[in-house]
Amino acid sequence: MENSLKKLKKEPFPVTGIPVIGVAAEYDPFHNGHALLLAKSRKALGPNGNNAPVVVTLSSCFTQRGLPALADKTARTKMALANGANLVLELPFVHACSAGPEFARGAISILAATRLVTHLAFGAEDASAFSEPLLEKLLNILIQEPLSFKLNLRNNLDSGCSYPKALALALERECPGSSRLVSSPNNALAMSYLSEIKRKGYRLIPIPVQRQGGAHNDETAGRMAGATAIRKALSETEEEGSWPEWINDAVPPSVMSILREERLNDRLCLGTGKLWDLLRGLLARSTPEALRACAGMEEGMEYLFIKHYARANSYGDFIGRCVCARYTRGRLQRQTVRCLAGLDRWTEKALLRSGPPYIRVLGYDDIGRELLRERKKFFSTTVPDVTVPMITRLAAATGAIGKKTAEAEFRASRLREILLPNPDLTREEKLIPLFHF
Repeated sequence: MENSLKKLKKEPFPVTGIPVIGVAAEYDPFHNGHALLLAKSRKALGPNGNNAPVVVTLSSCFTQRGLPALADKTARTKMALANGANLVLELPFVHACSAGPEFARGAISILAATRLVTHLAFGAEDASAFSEPLLEKLLNILIQEPLSFKLNLRNNLDSGCSYPKALALALERECPGSSRLVSSPNNALAMSYLSEIKRKGYRLIPIPVQRQGGAHNDETAGRMAGATAIRKALSETEEEGSWPEWINDAVPPSVMSILREERLNDRLCLGTGKLWDLLRGLLARSTPEALRACAGMEEGMEYLFIKHYARANSYGDFIGRCVCARYTRGRLQRQTVRCLAGLDRWTEKALLRSGPPYIRVLGYDDIGRELLRERKKFFSTTVPDVTVPMITRLAAATGAIGKKTAEAEFRASRLREILLPNPDLTREEKLIPLFHF
């Protein structure tokens, strides 16, 4: 077979000599908006961009919103590879189920460590804003953290603001007019990506893509419906045949086929009933001191959990009772998962501070396989002292940080399995990369 990468070589990019697009994603599930982002990011590279390889770093078993992914990592890898991605890498649980800055730090570190990716594509509510002079000033503030900024941020947090709101207010104080750039979810996450790139000096060229369709967490149905609307529609129906017709138009045919297969095999994580049972059991036997040892448990949150769990009649009701000016729904949901997964605060701090210790391959196609071969050849002949190893199974993780990251992934994967009708608690141990042809 003719090496398809050679057809694309036009510029002296690292490793492959071609532009390679990186994307941080959850694909929960993959929908038309995701397909549009891949198409537009390739188009942004010019005439030779249509065939540019795409490398995706994909959230593992739990997502940034602090809930189990609708479909498991294997199914979502299939969705990605069937719709334009060439190589899919895992974003470990400890980073995937974290706030924007930690999510971005993990995703960008993995993409940069491949030494394959040259561009970073991301969606934004206001893509044009990322070409304004204001952006550079904001990034410098986020990286350098001048004293006035840190004081304003702390005062906003102490007054009861959630972190996203406190950050937006502090930046607005430093740089009037900046709040519009960080107050919307996708823009804020994009700022985290760019801050990490600038802070670490990574050679990744940004490709901001204007988001289309409903806003983040919009539940509006239709062809450009977002993942929130799709998940809601699926979770509200018990039988495959009752799925709303509009979902067929909101996702590519291959994704619909994968969703149906996963539903048939009882592999979709629908609803939070089992999650609520597990959480109540944990809180019923936990003391405030024990909860305080959990990763991310801020002072006072443990009492909030203990106060409300006995009165709530569902997981949603419990989270709703705990939501306040300081703690957003996503923040609280992530916290419950950390507790259930047994992630302690010191382990989490060490893992987040160190960054992803390995690059785990979840799947690839012919182009992706060639990328991996080119990378292996590059490191074996040019840079033999590669510091971030590439693995295909969690058991291959080495070093203290690598093993701790893998252990957290195993626990989180088993936790998601328990939430399914017919859990397979050894599924993660058996998982190998998926080849799409």
